[in-house]
Amino acid sequence: MKIMKFTTALLASVLLLSACHTSNCYVRKFKRKAGREVGKHNVSVRNDTVRVVYPEVTTFEFNKDEVKPDAKLSLQRFSVLLKKYDRMNFIINGYTDNVGTADFNQSLSQRRADNTKAVIQANGIDAGRIQTNGMGPNNPVKPNTTDEGRAANCRVEFMVYDKDNKKKKKK
Repeated sequence: MKIMKFTTALLASVLLLSACHTSNCYVRKFKRKAGREVGKHNVSVRNDTVRVVYPEVTTFEFNKDEVKPDAKLSLQRFSVLLKKYDRMNFIINGYTDNVGTADFNQSLSQRRADNTKAVIQANGIDAGRIQTNGMGPNNPVKPNTTDEGRAANCRVEFMVYDKDNKKKKKK
């Protein structure tokens, strides 16, 4: 009886240790590393997706789509992290404030996401791991009633996920 309990406990321990190879554990490890290695930013997890927002990367000049020069170092560090976590794919969502037409903001937000993708690719990340979306003025992080609020909404966000887990869910 004691051998059976020991065997059951041993098996349970092995299963718990091997669970660290699951997608959820991989995603949480990525989140912890992102929090330690990338620098000043916000990182959160929802389900199996890590949301990464860098303050210095998130804002663009008014009506501009160019990645600010001071953001390139953060994107370089992020690329190093993504190289280590090669199972992680990601979506870059570009955003705008609410000034201008819907069509203009949609186009501008897509260009912001695409230009951020180009910087990440220049740092050695395969384009096949990256998707981009122009979100326009949707999902503002601050009210668009002040210059500060509008500036904060001119941003990109990274939604990082385990590509192996997404394939399993589609099956």
